[in-house]
Amino acid sequence: MAFNFDQFNNTSFVKPSSSVGTSDRSQIPPSDYSRISKNDERNIFQKSKMNLSLPATITHLCVANDWLIILMSNQLLFRLNLKHPDKQSEVFLEKFITGQKVSKVFLDPTGTHFLISLVPKSSGYSAELMYLNKNSNKPKIINKFHDHEVTAVGFNFQNTSENSTGNILLGTSRGLIFEADIGSDGEKVIQNNWKQVFDIGRGEKEPVTGLGYYRAPGTNNYIVLISTLERLYKFHEVLQIFDEKYPTLQNIFTHYLNVPEEARDFEQMSSKLTYSSLDFIYHRKFPKAFGWLTEGGIFLGEVHQLSNNPNFITSRKTIDFPENDNSSYSASYNMSRHQSQVPNSFVLTDFHVLLQYSDHVTGISLINHSIVYDEYFADQYGRLMSIVKDPENGNIYTFSNKTIFRYKINDEQRDVWRMYLEQNDFEKAKKFSFHNPHHYDVVLCRIAEDNFEKKLFMESAKVFSQTRKSFEEVTLKFLQINESLPLIYYLKSRLNDCSIEEDQMHITMIVVWIVELYLTEMNRSTGTSSLERQKEFDEFMSQPKVEMCLKNNRKLLYDIIASHGDNYNLTSLTTLNEDYEEVMNHYLQDNEFQDALDTLKVQRKTELFYKFMPIIIEKLPKESIQLLIERGKNLNVSRLLPTLLNVKNEKHAVEVVKYLEFSIHSLGVQDQSVHNYLIQLYAKQKEEDKLMSYFETQGKEVSMLHYDVHYALRLCKEFSMNVACVFLLCLMELWQKAVELALTFDSKLAQQTASQPMDRALKRKLWLIIAEHEISGKDNIQEALELLKICDLLKIEDLLPFFSDFQEIDHFKDTICDSLKEYNNKIKDQKKEMNESAEAAQTVRESIQSFRNRSVTICAHDKCSRCSNFLLLRPFFLFPCSHKFHADCLEKNLIELLTPEEGQKLIKHKQKLSILNTQIEMAKNQNNSVPTSTVEARDQQKQYVEDILTAECTLCGSLMIQQLDQQFNVMNETW
Repeated sequence: MAFNFDQFNNTSFVKPSSSVGTSDRSQIPPSDYSRISKNDERNIFQKSKMNLSLPATITHLCVANDWLIILMSNQLLFRLNLKHPDKQSEVFLEKFITGQKVSKVFLDPTGTHFLISLVPKSSGYSAELMYLNKNSNKPKIINKFHDHEVTAVGFNFQNTSENSTGNILLGTSRGLIFEADIGSDGEKVIQNNWKQVFDIGRGEKEPVTGLGYYRAPGTNNYIVLISTLERLYKFHEVLQIFDEKYPTLQNIFTHYLNVPEEARDFEQMSSKLTYSSLDFIYHRKFPKAFGWLTEGGIFLGEVHQLSNNPNFITSRKTIDFPENDNSSYSASYNMSRHQSQVPNSFVLTDFHVLLQYSDHVTGISLINHSIVYDEYFADQYGRLMSIVKDPENGNIYTFSNKTIFRYKINDEQRDVWRMYLEQNDFEKAKKFSFHNPHHYDVVLCRIAEDNFEKKLFMESAKVFSQTRKSFEEVTLKFLQINESLPLIYYLKSRLNDCSIEEDQMHITMIVVWIVELYLTEMNRSTGTSSLERQKEFDEFMSQPKVEMCLKNNRKLLYDIIASHGDNYNLTSLTTLNEDYEEVMNHYLQDNEFQDALDTLKVQRKTELFYKFMPIIIEKLPKESIQLLIERGKNLNVSRLLPTLLNVKNEKHAVEVVKYLEFSIHSLGVQDQSVHNYLIQLYAKQKEEDKLMSYFETQGKEVSMLHYDVHYALRLCKEFSMNVACVFLLCLMELWQKAVELALTFDSKLAQQTASQPMDRALKRKLWLIIAEHEISGKDNIQEALELLKICDLLKIEDLLPFFSDFQEIDHFKDTICDSLKEYNNKIKDQKKEMNESAEAAQTVRESIQSFRNRSVTICAHDKCSRCSNFLLLRPFFLFPCSHKFHADCLEKNLIELLTPEEGQKLIKHKQKLSILNTQIEMAKNQNNSVPTSTVEARDQQKQYVEDILTAECTLCGSLMIQQLDQQFNVMNETW
């Protein structure tokens, strides 16, 4: 059977609405908005025909997990995987059904387990239940359900097994509820945990029309919903789970068994229909809502999955069926007008319910109950039988006895926000309009208007500030009330939206308006309220946009504040306007240096520091430096150098050094001029310890230094700071000069300096300079011997030239003898190494010669070390250890010892060798010449295989030895 999905069927038509048109949506009242769609906007529900070549008419259809199962009038069962159309199968049920007919079919959410409810066609037969697995073509009768007509099944949504349904609930036409676990084991049907758990009718025949049981995610809360013709029963229980995979569902009903009929938890709706049905909307395999079809309408309920309360249905409402004006259709099918208005079946989506009638499908909004879709089907497709939904992915299908249609849902929440807005459910309206800025703005405007009508003016202003509603319209609205604060809040929000670069005129207008309103409000207020307004006003005036406006409109704002007689804010305005420069000039002209420093401390302009600090620091050095330290990174130390250079005495120098140390060590200033100035002050004050500490902190990598090494060396020479000079000469790698300078005042420092270079030749040269300095003219033998102990690069023979010619050699006798012994020991070690190398070479030559002359004799009675059969019967390998193996026996033994990677490598080479041998044989059989490349490739692969097989003996090689500890480990784990 081949199939495909077509576009909309041209012969089907959408029933037009007589109340509204389809022209301009802006002219349509909001209440009718959901029933209108523009020509360029797709319908919410889009129908496409599914072309299947079926041999007979359809009687039943179900779908789950993209598995479509169709039962036809000729008892043919057709199964199709919608994702993989090539996966389809047919099962003929006629030979399995005798004297019976199919009443209902049920498919579990995985699309694996299929149940068929059978009822007798004539007397002498009983109702049965038949099971068919997806992987089988032979349905089996479930004996335990003999004489029980199953009318509803509650499948296990947590089950993933393909062999078993897990524990499920089954409802019958007598009102009995059974628990069972049904599955298959090959050709055998499995019936486990079968038991009756409840009787809805209490002995009276009350058929079960719908059934579902679910476990709340992450909890042990179980709920069960069971529908009959007029009632919807609710069960709830927190189970103690002993078997996570197969919990006992009987315990859900235990404490309901003795509950009187009138005390049971159920919903009741009177109905004269002979059918009803249940459908669910799922979230994480748990229903978030459900619908129950009765004569009175669709009863809707929302389910709270986190509640431990048995009253898990949190909201209830009923959707009435729309009026059906097609009276001719009712007469043709011999039905009353009232009956024709009740759908045959329905399915729920997130926001709509689709009602299936005999000739059309109607979609109704779950929010405002308006009709959003109404489509009639042409007579050529036959009478519609039902509408079904895939519980796993929500795909919807409707079918007649001839045709199957599939519904595609296109953005069904597009108008949900507007519906909630019409119902004044603002939170939900905001939630569903948030993705669309225009819709979201409409919702916010409605919320703001609602708050204004309720005289919640501040809340209204807060919401209006988030909208794009006309500025003039909103402000005029708030001017009509005698309250300034909401208008101030709204103006502030609009001020925040203005751009400093593009909206300077708007900013000026709004700022002036807010200032006027604040001043008026502060004149009205008293006590705490006045203080709060003043605090708000101060915060407002400190905003960047307001400060910018103040700078450009000083006189205007001065006049406004003066007109209100507010001297305090007039003074504060001057401060906010940052007119500190004039104040500073006034203080300095009057020699009020402390007041000038205090003013400098409170203001925020760093430029004033660079301008006035040179004058203030001369009079108040300590206080000025403390202020500079407090400002930290807010100031540029390099620009403060002219201030710091103004050092008049030692007291000033101490404070300047303090600030420079803070800048370098705490602020991380890297400016070379700052570092050089600190070195200069250290040198002038003879602070050699601090200077050396600074040098050590800066490190010894010249490229990473922040000071000028040459300038520092010049200063240190000028002020005779010799230790620092040696350090700097070392940095410049002037090692000889550094050592020579160090020898003039500290021989220990010279020795430390000479030990620093990595070059051994250079280091030896420096130590010779030290030795010459220490020995020449002194003939101090003891010091010379100490140098030999300190530096291992010097030998006694290096020092002898520095002694006078008249020095007696007896003083060096022991040292010279030790040196000669050392040389003698080195010569002996080298001779020993040469003899050992010669012996090793001779041993290798002898071994090679012995292997060349070695041979092994194979006898006819020699046997394979693995299979014990005669060795010469098949190709074999012989190892130097005298073990012998047939080639195939060696390969079998080696495979067990090799790692998986090495085993795959061996198999790969053997496969290539086999292919090449086959090619050569075929060429020979056809009398064709064999290409030389093929023969060479065959020989190469053969050599690869033999290299792996003969790498080492499998009985005494390293592979076998490695297996020994593995056997012991296995034994230890067993014990």
